[in-house]
Order: sequence, then structure tokens, then C-alpha cells
Amino acid sequence: MSSDADLQNIPVSDFMSKNVRTIRENETMKQASKLMYQNNIGSVVVLKESDAIDRVNHDMVSHITTENKEIPTGIVTERDIARMVGHSAKFFSDVPVSEVMSKPVITVSPDTSIKEAVVLMQQKDIRRLPVVSNNGLMVGIITDKDILKAVIKTFKKIIRDHGLQSDGFDLLGFLGAE
Repeated sequence: MSSDADLQNIPVSDFMSKNVRTIRENETMKQASKLMYQNNIGSVVVLKESDAIDRVNHDMVSHITTENKEIPTGIVTERDIARMVGHSAKFFSDVPVSEVMSKPVITVSPDTSIKEAVVLMQQKDIRRLPVVSNNGLMVGIITDKDILKAVIKTFKKIIRDHGLQSDGFDLLGFLGAE
């Protein structure tokens, strides 16, 4: 079994973070920056209320506020903040996140494979993909760090399954395996 085949069969839902920090479109860049700083994260997903969502898959989205029926419309990243600071003479902390966020937000479904997520991230030159249900509600986020964890886990499994060993170098030990 190749790592390519394994990554093709692993859904992003197996490695995504479910605790996603969000902010609403009308909130300020100061609020977004503070949220990112306080949580030691590189991005916040921007939400907008949607009346178009009729039904909620409660199993997948029970950890988010479903009564507001908010959908992701953009994302504010460290890169966006750096562009804003670099573009202007000063950082405008009262600017709404909707004016700075990357949009449209590029998303994937929970059953998108890790391999498909990697290809999309490479094509779009991004490091984060909000994961949304069929109803458009956010259920998580998959990041480049999450994908690295999936790749390492797959690589360890291949090494174990094929009994691969290297003379004088403990690859599994190097990767943190038993």
C-alpha cells in the first residue's frame, strides 16, 4: 500500500480541528488580532448569518452555534495582517474584518481526502481550509500542520507494515514512534 493511496482514503474530518476561532464580518481587525494573539493561532474564520440554511446536521455541528446559522464567508490570516500593515502608513485597528479578509473563502467537505486538500492548498497557495457540512455550516478547519500529522502517521504505518529499517538510523524514533 502506498502513502498516496492511504492519503487518498483518509478524510480531512479525521485530522481537522473542531475548535475553530471565528469572528463576524462587522467586527474589527483589532478584535481579530486580539483573538489570534490570545489563542496563539494564525487565522480566524469570518462568519456571516445565512437564512438559506434550512436543516442542520446536528452530529457534525453540535460544537458550533447552529441557532444563528452562520456560514464562513472569509478568513483573516497573519498574511492578511502583514499585507495591511505593509500597505498603509499605519495599522487601522478599527477597519472591519470584511475589508481585509481573504475572500471568497475556500472550503472542503468533511469527507474530502487529505490528498485532495493538499492539492487544493498547493493550487491556491493557502495553509488553511475551513471544513463545511452540506448545509454550508462550518464543522472544523484543516491546516498544513494537521496534514503533516496525517502524512507522518501514514508514513509510520508504511514503515511498520513493510518492516522497513535503515542501517544505523532509527527513522521511526526520529518521527516519534515507539
